[in-house]
Amino acid sequence: TNSSRIGPAKNEAKKYIINRYGEKYHLKRRGRGKKKGNIQDAHEAIRPTSVHREPGKIKSSLTKDQYSLYKLIWERFVASQMKEAIYDTVSADIYVKDNGKAMMKYIFRATGSTLKFPGFTLIYVESVDDEEDEETQLPELNEKEILKLNKLMPKQHFTQPPPRYTEAMLIRIMEEKGIGRPSTYAPIIDTIQRRNYVLQEKRRFKPTELGVIVVELLKEHFTEIIDYDFTADLESKLDRIELGEEKWVEILHEFYTPFNIKISKAEKEIKKVKIEDEVTDEICEKCGRNMVIKHGRYGEFLACPGFPECRNTKPIMKEIGVKCPKCGGEIVLRKTRKRRSFYGCSNYPECDFASWHKPIKERCPKCGELLVAKKSRGKKKVVECTNKECDYKK
Repeated sequence: TNSSRIGPAKNEAKKYIINRYGEKYHLKRRGRGKKKGNIQDAHEAIRPTSVHREPGKIKSSLTKDQYSLYKLIWERFVASQMKEAIYDTVSADIYVKDNGKAMMKYIFRATGSTLKFPGFTLIYVESVDDEEDEETQLPELNEKEILKLNKLMPKQHFTQPPPRYTEAMLIRIMEEKGIGRPSTYAPIIDTIQRRNYVLQEKRRFKPTELGVIVVELLKEHFTEIIDYDFTADLESKLDRIELGEEKWVEILHEFYTPFNIKISKAEKEIKKVKIEDEVTDEICEKCGRNMVIKHGRYGEFLACPGFPECRNTKPIMKEIGVKCPKCGGEIVLRKTRKRRSFYGCSNYPECDFASWHKPIKERCPKCGELLVAKKSRGKKKVVECTNKECDYKK
């Protein structure tokens, strides 16, 4: 749900915060402003059924994953009804004398903040993506205070470009720009990786050569389509269609007619861009050449460089570090024609081993057969033996 409405739970949260922390921590809200046009508000926000069901009180009744999720929901809900934390921005100039002389030769500057009022941070502190994103908190300092030098670390600094996005940062930007909704954030992130537009390095997205080329072509030929405002406006129209305020046929016609013209124009004007193929150690079983990595609509795949004489292609398979129980080959992650993931043997078609569930390195302590990790109905992971005559499970 995109909604921030919490209904009668607001008054319950107010009483809880005042009784537990004091009235100065409760956030007194004025009348609600007009809802943003691109936010769907058909349901209340996700919240605890009662604020008095504190995570610690019901922990014994929940699984580890359920507890972690409930704790996050409970803390964010209560924190949303509390005042913000107040920080003082501080800049400290530290003057260093030259061998005790009165003349100030060096100036060291430290900037940061000091906490004046904790507010909602008593309940919830949002994690940062890495240490570089964390704001420095300075200790208490007094004017003209003499400081002791503990350690001098000479280090040259250069102006740095803005940090690349992590998944959390990208979702935050999409929320701010009104792009997509919670149900589409995960598919968007999956798509840009699956189609090889970006790679992840140290949890941050790095654009690939293909990604850069695609963006440049979109900016050149579909400027209006990739504009933030266009996407947010279209989301707003979809919400109005759902509420019965707009007719979907009219909205579709309004969008598709000029879009189809742009597509036809781009097909004529865009020249084919050649991306250098990456040669692999995989040998084409039909002609003996080293296969290369190609980029298609659904991401990367292996192809024979002997095209059109040899048209052999195959998916890129990711090894999971587990041996096939049938032939001893490597078990790899593969995709069906409908893009569903499964695990199969790298020696296919000679070996027909396949499993919908992920095999693990550990062998069954009862019979020694292959173990696989499954998800139960409660989304809890369960390890089971693949031997139908063995009842091992944990």
